[in-house]
Amino acid sequence: MFERFTERARRTIFFARYEASRLGTPWIDTEQLLLGLLREDHVFAAELPAGAVNALQKRIDELYPQGREKVSTSVDLPLTEGAKRTLAIAAEESTALGHLAMDTGHIVLALLRVEKCPAGDLLREHGVEYAAFREQVAAAPPPVPPPDPSAAPAVEKRPVEPAAPSLRPSVQALEELLVTTATHIDRSSAGAEQHLKRKPWTRQQALGHLIDWAEAHHQWLARALTEPRLDARMYPRDEWVAAQHYGEYSWPALIGLWELLNRLLIHVMAQVPEDKANLPCRVGVQDPIPLSELISRYVEHCQDIAGQIVAHL
Repeated sequence: MFERFTERARRTIFFARYEASRLGTPWIDTEQLLLGLLREDHVFAAELPAGAVNALQKRIDELYPQGREKVSTSVDLPLTEGAKRTLAIAAEESTALGHLAMDTGHIVLALLRVEKCPAGDLLREHGVEYAAFREQVAAAPPPVPPPDPSAAPAVEKRPVEPAAPSLRPSVQALEELLVTTATHIDRSSAGAEQHLKRKPWTRQQALGHLIDWAEAHHQWLARALTEPRLDARMYPRDEWVAAQHYGEYSWPALIGLWELLNRLLIHVMAQVPEDKANLPCRVGVQDPIPLSELISRYVEHCQDIAGQIVAHL
């Protein structure tokens, strides 16, 4: 079923899984799908009446007893029959409209069609009606089909074992970040120009910033492997992002470049011997830190910015 889902629709399921965990439910139902939609489809959420998003979230929270124990995010949660029916109807709506991919708009239509569906009832209470919304979905540009995995460039993705045991946590964390980001990031251009809340960039510009960081750290690692100490002038500056016009470049290409640069970084990190892990590194006027700490800080920074990009924060 999921092979026709756009990246945005897949992330809706991901966020629905998160909401189920938060509410303490051992399954994903239509209400969690709606909460996932509100988190992921910012255009749809913005078109609702003022205050509707908060009201919907509050109403759904009230459907579940307070104080329920959260379900671990590592546990697979099944879809209820209602949720399965919703996704099946969403696929029908996509086909009926002549769309090659199934997107969040189709899920909204399905919620409005499912019988005895609290999520559909809540949407109607806030002015979302099936006929009018279907016309809106039909008039919008058709959703972009998900990328064909067979068409992706061949990249080494086998687990890498670092030569330095002290670098293993950072290398593993970076590998996990790449997998998570590749799974949940929308590779279509939809939402690429959305601004982050905690940084002065669009999602596209933020990805350019991460590319600057990857390139700088690649050079620093090469120097660390060949010099007795590392003295770097400064970290990549925030204003470089606008100067390089990342916002005008191809979003899918930026994603692919960032992934490839970090795959290369993982390869280079794995070559660092343990005696080099303690090599003193000074960036700008900061106090020197071990190379292992420089790498750890790089991974943490990537986790922060990539997390904001994927989560639309």
